[in-house]
Amino acid sequence: MHSLSVLLSLAALTLVGAAGAQVTLTNTTWTLSQMTVSTQPVALPAGIGRPTLRLDGRFVAGGTGCNTYRGPYIERGGMLTLGSLATTRRDCPGPGGAQESRYLNLLQHVTRYQLSGSTLTLFAGNRDRLVFQAGSAANLPAAGISIDGTWLLSGGTAVRPVPGSSPSLTFQAGRLSGTGGCNRLTGTVQLRGRTATFGPVASTRMACAPAVNLQEAAFLQFLASGPLQVDMQASNLILKNTTGSTMVFRRSAASQDSGREPTGTVLPQGRTFVLSAVNGGPAPQTALPVTLSFENGRVGGSDGCNGYGGAYRLEGNRLVLTEAISTTLRACPEESGSVGLTELLAARPTVTATAARLTLAADGTILTFTLK
Repeated sequence: MHSLSVLLSLAALTLVGAAGAQVTLTNTTWTLSQMTVSTQPVALPAGIGRPTLRLDGRFVAGGTGCNTYRGPYIERGGMLTLGSLATTRRDCPGPGGAQESRYLNLLQHVTRYQLSGSTLTLFAGNRDRLVFQAGSAANLPAAGISIDGTWLLSGGTAVRPVPGSSPSLTFQAGRLSGTGGCNRLTGTVQLRGRTATFGPVASTRMACAPAVNLQEAAFLQFLASGPLQVDMQASNLILKNTTGSTMVFRRSAASQDSGREPTGTVLPQGRTFVLSAVNGGPAPQTALPVTLSFENGRVGGSDGCNGYGGAYRLEGNRLVLTEAISTTLRACPEESGSVGLTELLAARPTVTATAARLTLAADGTILTFTLK
């Protein structure tokens, strides 16, 4: 009996110790589970390692899914700021590079944190955040696929594309834009695993050919038909509704630029370019013109409301920021449009430039500028 009592006491102490164990901010490996940019969730790309973070009291270190990084930090009373981060310089094309740019850019803007159980949330202002779970990626649920990019309807059973007026969709950070073949479309999409749910899709009201009108109606009806199953096969995106009807899209050439070998780009220096088009459509109305200029290794201009600037380098035809973009803090009108220029610059866009025209492309968004 005495031995049994001792064993029961030891077991109770073990359980108490296990229940009292707490995850701490420092000396814990944190693995990214969610990234939010401008209040919109950003899908973590499938097949790419998840970013990690570890704090030791003086330094932060981790991985971006491609490169590793390390730097100093200061933590005090829920406030957290990171110093300059040194990273390895492995080339990270495609989704891996975009994830790395967004992640490091948000890290450099973190101002506070919240620790709740095994969840760590880092806040970069009021609209951006990084959410981590304690432990390695192997212990976390698998990341969903990413559909970010521009997709052109090429087939399927739900809609037969009208030659020369094929619908297209561009996805970025939970938002969509595109065309039904004639009218422009805007809206939202929520991707959970391999299921996409489209929010209300707004459309312009241009007069279109009868066949295109029918195509657009069928296209919008399909998107609104409830949660859609998402599948990726090579460069094709397949959406299927609950009745088995499908739409098949192929990735546009602009979205595939990230996989090409860089050919080298020369950027016009000391000239101002003004935004003229977004994904082939008219640029949205903004409080000020959206501008872009390059001079002495720096990029700057106006994002449509605030001024911005930062250092950059060119890697072939890809623009890579070498420091976080800084911006002014002007209060912007609520009705002022936004094209997400600074976010796109942080996503290592490909650049095409001529004497009078310049194009930036990343994550399915294409911004076209003309010389002022």
